Amino acid sequence: MFVKKGVVFLADVSLKKLEESYAAETHAKSKFRLQCAILRKKGKSQPFIADVTGMPVTTVSDILRRFEQRGIQGCHAKKQAGQKPKLKPVQKLALKKALSRSPKEQGLPFEIWTTKLIQYFIEKRFGITYVLRYTRDLVATCGLSIQTPRPEHIKANKKLQAQFKKNFDDKLKNLCKQDMRSSFWTKASSP
Repeated sequence: MFVKKGVVFLADVSLKKLEESYAAETHAKSKFRLQCAILRKKGKSQPFIADVTGMPVTTVSDILRRFEQRGIQGCHAKKQAGQKPKLKPVQKLALKKALSRSPKEQGLPFEIWTTKLIQYFIEKRFGITYVLRYTRDLVATCGLSIQTPRPEHIKANKKLQAQFKKNFDDKLKNLCKQDMRSSFWTKASSP
């Protein structure tokens, strides 16, 4: 698509107004876009603007089209909404309350919260599956911090532990097979 140039480019905005906006702008990308608009308003060609700015002609063309569509506000990027949260605010609050108590109080046979256990808990309680990385981020926003435990005790009774773990469902069995030296979550200490 051809982009007008000279005084017909952004006809309702003067060159002086563009230069004032350029001088007042602090965001680097917005300033760069305004520079392209100023050069186009001065009647420069797109290949010339691309040479001056060091950007491809297609990028310059996209920037100038954005100005034609949105006016002087074309120098700012539109805020992208991103993916909607899977957990509703009420569910997140319920998760935060649940994590403030021990796993035993939630009906799980563990003493501490691990990331995998929290992932399992969210899936069972809310029916929502998260990857481990996002589970860590989610739990951190709930006010917990990750801790690294001490090594497993040498004299731990493995037979008693194995007997205790026999009656779990499959996902919980897999969770119990992890080496209980994984990191776990506790309430974050205040600074």
